Amino acid sequence: MPMTPEGRARRAGNAPDTPGRAEFAAAFLQRNRQYRAERARLNPNAPASERTTLARRWGLSFRLSA
Repeated sequence: MPMTPEGRARRAGNAPDTPGRAEFAAAFLQRNRQYRAERARLNPNAPASERTTLARRWGLSFRLSA
């Protein structure tokens, strides 16, 4: 039987050092050449809208936990 999100949170102990979905996804994408190239082309001083566009294009858009 699949575990519910609440069950996963209890199992993880809600430890602050436990990586969340965003951290896991970002670490996974670091292995993708095309993602790394796009991220390298992004100006470090780029406006938030450009960074958000890149993040959403690669699926790095998550709801904040309550």
